[in-house]
Amino acid sequence: MIAAFAVALAIVQPSPILHYVRSNIDGSQPEHVVHYRPSRREITVYKWVSKCTTSAYVTAWMDERVQEGTLFVAGKVTRDGSQARFGTLTLDPARSTLVADVAPPGGPRIQESHPLKSRPFLLYDFDFADLNSFLQEHRPQKDFSFELPVIWPGQNGVFRDLGLLRAAFGGEEDYLGRKTIRFDLTVTGTTPSSGTLWIDAEGGHIVEARLGLPNHQEYRDFRLTLEKATAGGKAAWDGLTASQYADCPAGN
Repeated sequence: MIAAFAVALAIVQPSPILHYVRSNIDGSQPEHVVHYRPSRREITVYKWVSKCTTSAYVTAWMDERVQEGTLFVAGKVTRDGSQARFGTLTLDPARSTLVADVAPPGGPRIQESHPLKSRPFLLYDFDFADLNSFLQEHRPQKDFSFELPVIWPGQNGVFRDLGLLRAAFGGEEDYLGRKTIRFDLTVTGTTPSSGTLWIDAEGGHIVEARLGLPNHQEYRDFRLTLEKATAGGKAAWDGLTASQYADCPAGN
C-alpha cells in the first residue's frame, strides 16, 4: 500500500528543474544550461551566459518511448520570459531524416534535410537534454548507443555527423558527493572520441558528462556539470525565464 502510494505521488509531482553549467572540459567558456520536463515527453531548455543579454529558449518533444526527439523548436527568451520561436527541426521517422526550417533573427531562412545513419539519435547541440529525458525514463543498467548529429553550419550545410555514441555500463560510483552510475563513452565513426557520463543513482538525471567533442563551434570539447536541482512546476519555470530581463537597465 505504501509503495503504491509512493509510485502514484512520483507520477503527479513535477520533474525537478536541473541547473547545469556547460563548458570546455577545463571549465573555460561557461554557460548556464537549465533542463526541465513539463511533462513526460516534453523538454524545455533555457541557456544564458549573463542576464540582460540574448538567451536561448528551446523546446522539444520526445517520441512515445522517450527515446529520441521528434520535434525541436528553436527560440529565444522574450522580455516577459516567453519563447520567441524562429525555427523547427523535425524527425521524419519513415525516412529517418531530420528536416530543418529555421529563420534566425537577422539571417536568411535555412531549409535542409539530413538523413540519419542510424537510430535512435541525440541532437548533440541540445546539450544532452534529450539524453537526460531518456535516462530519467529508462534508468539503463546496461550499454546503450545513439547516433550523434549536430547543428554545425558550414560549406556542406547545417548538419554534421559525429558518429555513433556508445555508452558502456560502468557500475555504481561515488562522484561529486553523490551516489552515481557511471557510463564510459566512446564515439566511433567520422569523429572518434571518448568521455564519461555520471548519472544520479536515485533521480536518473545527469550529474556530469564529459566528451572530447565540442557541440558548438566556439568550444574545444564538452563538459556538462550539475549545479543544483530545484522544485519544478509551471510557476517556477516561468519565473526562471522571466528573470532573464528582470531589473535590467533601460535599453537592455
